[in-house]
Amino acid sequence: MTILLTAASGRTSGFVLRELLAHGVPAGGVRLMVRSEDAVRKVQAAHPQLPRSAFVIADFLEASTLGPALAGVDTVFHNAPGFHALEGAMGVAVIEAAKKAGVKHFVYCSVLFPVLSKLLNHDVKRGVEEFLIESGLDYTILEPTSFMQNMDVKGAAHTGALMCAYTPQVLQGFVDLADLAQVARLVLLDPAPHNRARYELVGENMALADVAKTIARVAGLSGVACEAVPRSEILKRGVVTARPGSAYATDALDRMLYYYDKRGIPGNNNTLRWLLGREPTSWEGFVRRELQN
Repeated sequence: MTILLTAASGRTSGFVLRELLAHGVPAGGVRLMVRSEDAVRKVQAAHPQLPRSAFVIADFLEASTLGPALAGVDTVFHNAPGFHALEGAMGVAVIEAAKKAGVKHFVYCSVLFPVLSKLLNHDVKRGVEEFLIESGLDYTILEPTSFMQNMDVKGAAHTGALMCAYTPQVLQGFVDLADLAQVARLVLLDPAPHNRARYELVGENMALADVAKTIARVAGLSGVACEAVPRSEILKRGVVTARPGSAYATDALDRMLYYYDKRGIPGNNNTLRWLLGREPTSWEGFVRRELQN
């Protein structure tokens, strides 16, 4: 079996790659789609056992590169760059190429509640999901909420302040990227039971104010403050991981943070619990792990 990971030098696909390699998938069993030799070197630095032959340089928007990238691939894990104006076109292109290449199963990493049309970064994934469902491919759609890794736990424990990009009292859903990677591994290695499934992946709902309290308790501090960061300073201060470089991306980020301010996006963790066969990682468990590493 050959598994293709798109955006393989990115954070999400990186967690999935680490999970696959840690559970017996040989270096020859993965194909890693990246955009440059610099990306190859970045991934190889983290995983020296990966030969250059495990990598393929391709561009989502260059159809001529996708055919060779997908040739001989059995299963695809697709995770597109976030806040990109052409994210929808990228998804359609990879799905079309996978179908032409005879891929047996397509796993799409989407987002929790893609029906939230006010959010550009959610709504674009709804269209990709629809295209995949109608493609004729066997598929599984993973719908994770915000990642716990987006919050700088170590930094908050060190400085006594958690940088908050939206109202700290609003309830928000979070999931540990390691839990997402475990689900991805389970689906990629045994896709048949998960065919035509859409999985909402939520670990724990928690307001940022309570995340700060959790960090303080685990770290043995008297308290951790929630430092509200003005919208204009968010990218400069590194409060979010996105680095929008276009009007579309900036608008998408603004809409997302405004929505988080007003409503948050909490969800239900029953599906993740069932898939993992255990309790999803809680904020307390995540903080303990982060501070121990």
